[in-house]
Amino acid sequence: MRKRFDIVLLDADETVYDFKLAEKTAVSLTLRKFGVEPTDEVVTLYSAINLSCWKALERGELSREDLKPYRFQRLFESLGAESVDYVAVNDTYEGNLAHQAFLLDGALEFVKKLHEHCKIYLATNGLTIPQTGRFNKAALRPYVDGIYISEQIGHSKPDKAYFDYIFTDLGITDKSRVIMVGDSLTSDMLGGRNAGLTTCHYLNGEEPSKSDLCDYEIADYDEFFDILFE
Repeated sequence: MRKRFDIVLLDADETVYDFKLAEKTAVSLTLRKFGVEPTDEVVTLYSAINLSCWKALERGELSREDLKPYRFQRLFESLGAESVDYVAVNDTYEGNLAHQAFLLDGALEFVKKLHEHCKIYLATNGLTIPQTGRFNKAALRPYVDGIYISEQIGHSKPDKAYFDYIFTDLGITDKSRVIMVGDSLTSDMLGGRNAGLTTCHYLNGEEPSKSDLCDYEIADYDEFFDILFE
């Protein structure tokens, strides 16, 4: 069998990391410290607000520095909670999130097996403190060759500049040997397409999108090896 790719750019959250569980745990710890009871409804509201803020970042409508306290300001105001230092809330949240290195079912086995054949680099739209902390604590760390965090790079997926940084850093000249794998159409798949890469959409329990942004869509990690080898 012929191997088609030498490098896999692998999204982190909801592709191999269980971000929903990590977020719920970190938000709950944080809100209790600042006097808000983290009910399921409150945590769900935060998740929706946070996601909308990251989508705004992807569209260039919000900066990373503004995003950090703004998501908590929106949450507290939506709840009618007492105003607090939202920078302090965010700093506490990032510290809590850095310790939550939960993986999706089968992710560790997938990365272990994939590392026998390819270089693997996590390509994540995230903040440096939590993403670095989670990466260093995760069981998959020994099988990953590096991590590229948008806050460190100064650009976010789907911006082509994010990928250009990676290409330069790794000395990549043949993009045909690189594939982007991730769960998000708006960051991973669009970003991979903007960068001229082959794209593989990991569905993570969702229905196939049949989007033109995806060269491939997989429902199970094992399906990726049918793409990797011809």
